[in-house]
Amino acid sequence: MTLHPQIAAFAAQLDDLSRLLRAQGARPWADRIDLIQRAVADSNYAGVTRFLEMFEEEADFADLTLSDEAADVRLSECRAAALALAQRLAREEG
Repeated sequence: MTLHPQIAAFAAQLDDLSRLLRAQGARPWADRIDLIQRAVADSNYAGVTRFLEMFEEEADFADLTLSDEAADVRLSECRAAALALAQRLAREEG
C-alpha cells in the first residue's frame, strides 16, 4: 500500500529524528519515536496524536537538548519539521 505523500514525509522525518537521537545516545526518546514512526507508516493516525502529545508532557520533548552542538542544531531542525508535518496532518484530520 502506498502512503499518502504527507504521511510518507512525516514517517521519513520521524525516521531521521530517531536515527539522530539514537546516534547521540538518547535511546529512550529514539525508542518512542520508533513506535510512533511504525504507527504512522501503518497509516495509523494515533501516531500523529502520540507525537503531538510528546510536546505536552512533563518530560517535554521540545526541551530536549543534545551535548553535541551540531547534533543539537540538527535535532531542532528535525523536530521542527516533524512537528510542522504532524500539526498539518492534525489540522486536516480535524
